[in-house]
Amino acid sequence: MKSRDKFIDEHKNKFELLFKNLINLKGISETGEGIAETVAFLKDTLQRLLGAKVQIIETKGSPTILAEMSGQSSQTILFYGHYDVMTPGDIRTWKSDPFQLTKRDHRFFGRGAGDNKGQLLAQILGMYTYLQVNGSFPFNIKLLIEGEEEQGSKNLPITVKKLADKELQDVDTAIVIDGSFNQAGHVLRLGNRGALGFEISVTTGNQDNHSGNLGNIMDNPVLILIELLNKMYDSEKQRVLIPHFYDDIQEPNSIEKKWMQDLPYDKAAISKQTGIKNLPVEKLDYYQKLMFEPTFNISGINSGYSGEGMKTIIPNHAVCKVDCRLVGHQNLKVIKSEIDKIIAEFPNDVVKIRYLVQVPASKTNSDNKEIGPIVKSIKEATGSKLIEPVMPGTVPNFVWSDILKVPVFTIPYANFDQHNHAPNENLTEDAFYEGIKISYELINNL
Repeated sequence: MKSRDKFIDEHKNKFELLFKNLINLKGISETGEGIAETVAFLKDTLQRLLGAKVQIIETKGSPTILAEMSGQSSQTILFYGHYDVMTPGDIRTWKSDPFQLTKRDHRFFGRGAGDNKGQLLAQILGMYTYLQVNGSFPFNIKLLIEGEEEQGSKNLPITVKKLADKELQDVDTAIVIDGSFNQAGHVLRLGNRGALGFEISVTTGNQDNHSGNLGNIMDNPVLILIELLNKMYDSEKQRVLIPHFYDDIQEPNSIEKKWMQDLPYDKAAISKQTGIKNLPVEKLDYYQKLMFEPTFNISGINSGYSGEGMKTIIPNHAVCKVDCRLVGHQNLKVIKSEIDKIIAEFPNDVVKIRYLVQVPASKTNSDNKEIGPIVKSIKEATGSKLIEPVMPGTVPNFVWSDILKVPVFTIPYANFDQHNHAPNENLTEDAFYEGIKISYELINNL
């Protein structure tokens, strides 16, 4: 333990210089700016610090990096991160240059500091620290770093399928380092909700028309859209009506309920922050709704005139976007098929559907033997031992659980207020160095 901390303390200047150089390279997912330079920097860093065998795997988008390090046993653990970042947006909203790592108030500021360059570098530096202190790794390590996470990881499933029978066929466990940890401390996440997002459009004419001239003659697309949505969701009972939607949903077991009870829940603070008045009274109910229940959410509707005063028109077009968070073993293909049947009840030249997001849920069983060593690693590095059975959001962990068929564990290294995707993105000094220590202890304990 002393050797670990002593080595990190002695190399802080080196570690922060690497962090600065990585942020400077940009690596913007949407535009491609700095992607090639970021890949070259990471390849050199992995070879130089870890002696890694590095492959650059081309995709239809940004390349994926696969680094391999041999260990003393045949056990193989895959670590995941991503090197791409979001655009910085309006530079005037930043207090410092987003692509010049700036340290103030015990935080590192810069685009990608928290999401995910700082977390990625903490993985690499944790491995480097372990190698320097101990001389070799106890098991084989594969580090897969993608460059399209901020664009929905669209080529990640294709890449993993391509590598599954050879380069990744010996992987036993996958560990994902991404996201933000809990306000109460570092956390282990055992799963995530999936997502199904789609757009429904209704068109009833070539143009908007006068409601006096064509009222009772031209169909109103908004009313058709309401009729269609009423076939999918009962707002009075707050229940989805799509057949088979609730098939294969799993209730939390006693262990998972215990983990949820250990999580923080400040109803007054959440209500003040969000303005929501009808929060669940009980902590368990709150987390069960977020982790173990699916959703049906209308994220946007657009049609007609909603400006000042009246404009008596019949709109010719209406569009609605819906996103459903999925849990357990809900079947995307079955749900889509049932939605298509509902759409088919309307004329196909009037109502159309376009699927935009399709990500299955992923979950590791609560009795998995790796949970104990991972929680021990987090606690030894940070003092925290919180476990979230399911992350309410959606990440592509299904590529590991469904394609590689291995258990997946997510450990976020970034502070809860990292402001990722927003101005003044940051990673606290504590979070950065604790991430290095977690990575070290994961190798030590797994």
